[in-house]
Amino acid sequence: MAANLANIYAELMRRYGEDYTITYGPPPTYLGSIAGAGEVGKKIVLVFKEDRNAAASKIKTTPTKLLQKIEGTSELDLTGSPLKDDCIVDAIADLSLDLQLVSSHPWKLEEEFQRGMTVDKARGIICTEHFQHADGLGSVWFLCDGSDHGQTQLLQYEFNKTHFSRGILSYQGVLPAFMVTSQSLVRQHSIAGGAPMETSIENRYQVNPKMTLRCSWVTSSPQPQLVNLRECEVALSHTFRVGDCSSLTQDFMNQLRILVYIREDIVSYHNDERQGLIRDPTYRCGSGIDMDELRDSINKTMTDVSDLMDTYITGASEFDIEEVVHRAKGRRLTDLTDKLWELLKCCGSYKDLKMAFNMLFQCAARCNIVNTPTNKNRLAEIITELANRRLAIPCLSGAEALELLLEVGLEKVYKDYEFIYTESKMCSTNLLKESSETADGSPQNVPQLRKSLHNAVRGDATPGGGMRKTLLHLDADSRATAVKYGDDDVAGIKNSHFDEHESMERISKLFQIHCTMEHLLMIHIHLNLPNVYSDVCSELLKKTPKQVEAIDDQLSDVMDIHLAAHYVRDHLDGKEPYSRHITMKSVNKFRELQTTFYFNSENICPPQLAQCFQCDDKELVKERTYHSWLYRKIRTLK
Repeated sequence: MAANLANIYAELMRRYGEDYTITYGPPPTYLGSIAGAGEVGKKIVLVFKEDRNAAASKIKTTPTKLLQKIEGTSELDLTGSPLKDDCIVDAIADLSLDLQLVSSHPWKLEEEFQRGMTVDKARGIICTEHFQHADGLGSVWFLCDGSDHGQTQLLQYEFNKTHFSRGILSYQGVLPAFMVTSQSLVRQHSIAGGAPMETSIENRYQVNPKMTLRCSWVTSSPQPQLVNLRECEVALSHTFRVGDCSSLTQDFMNQLRILVYIREDIVSYHNDERQGLIRDPTYRCGSGIDMDELRDSINKTMTDVSDLMDTYITGASEFDIEEVVHRAKGRRLTDLTDKLWELLKCCGSYKDLKMAFNMLFQCAARCNIVNTPTNKNRLAEIITELANRRLAIPCLSGAEALELLLEVGLEKVYKDYEFIYTESKMCSTNLLKESSETADGSPQNVPQLRKSLHNAVRGDATPGGGMRKTLLHLDADSRATAVKYGDDDVAGIKNSHFDEHESMERISKLFQIHCTMEHLLMIHIHLNLPNVYSDVCSELLKKTPKQVEAIDDQLSDVMDIHLAAHYVRDHLDGKEPYSRHITMKSVNKFRELQTTFYFNSENICPPQLAQCFQCDDKELVKERTYHSWLYRKIRTLK
């Protein structure tokens, strides 16, 4: 079908390419919304005029905020300091100069350059003999200027071997909501095809600009109800964009950015090392901290007994997710490596970071450590071995300091999210720990290869995998890492471990968990549907995370889940939909008629597209009004 439509496109280009712009590709956004994505298809031929000069002067673009940098350094501070309140939060952004344009319009930028032809010229092309006898399958659409009495916006000719098929899409102006009735719609449909035999209805309710509730159903009633909150299928859609993080969740997103940047620097260092470029690794996430203060803080963190006396009381109190997220920002850290993460990430350079680890190791070897680490990461193992006098003070080389910091950070950040989900009772701990099975899927391999969300993020030993490896064992993964980065001389004891693919998977999973939290927060704040939280968690967290290599303000996540109608009935009862999409069909032995009515509270077409969009009559009406379109398609047997 695509090849046949491409042939028609080539023929149109040969005959009309000098007079019109002809494209072969995805349909305009407004066409998919009005006629329906299923009706329009993935690719069409569109014939129109193009006027870039007139549109260019009216385009308003908003470049993203330029990066702010700390005076005297080229590095960004992503952390702040627990000892100094000098965090530059606004500096957090993509490290490259990102000039992506932010548009609040429902149409694409290139659609602002499109202009229509007169209806007579479009019909003249359609009625030519060579066009009628073209061999192909698919639709050709002609963009019209709406200057005729019916304000025709698009004409459609569909090539089909068994039917003559034509469509016409016209703008119907602005209507008050009370004028949209079942009787009036049936009357307009019946003019050309009798009573509707089947009606499909989709009402969209806008909770906020990023959240929508869709209610849809199909009926064979000759007078269909335009609102049905009892038998409809409900879908909740929400788009979370990283740049829209609120102050409540910004700190958690900042931690994810830090992890991404650390991983980027590790990968970059190993790539350069493999190519023979010798350099020191880069650490760009800290604001800088006085090393004497840092030494005192490390010593206090490892030897202070006051934290052991401090008990954490949960009681039987219940908190909603918004309250728990607020509490999580200041939760008391119980594990030593979690506390060390908060200190070490503040170092202003890799040199300072490496020095900080040396201070840490010396303290572990010489002091009486009270706060013994309970986490299962490499740094915890080193500290334990040093404290037990079974290991000499390590000398970190290469990117080992970054690799140790990344592993500690991954575990600490996971614990933050674990606290939020369990304390708010959004889902059970078992659900939070679930993860998809390995691609192998062999029954005999499942016990050995399956990782829970908890283990995948924390890096715990795999259940059933035998003895947990310590510093006294040669890590087979170290050999694999060495081969990967071209290092044949591998020591039996590795100070750190890093796997490029594994680290990306763990960060991607954390990003998925954060996005789920953002979706839940918006549902709680705007809809307050506590009965659906468990289902939302189950559906979103069981999905395979999308791979996240970088986190910038443009990165987004879309939630689209189905809900039972009774959950939202009280919220929507008595409210007018933000948009309506109603399709009526009538069929007999010789002809099929389809009439689609589309109503939207905003104009989804670029104002320059046609003259009929230049005047906004909505300003003259106080109550709810709709921009309305009518799409009528008739198919007859040849």
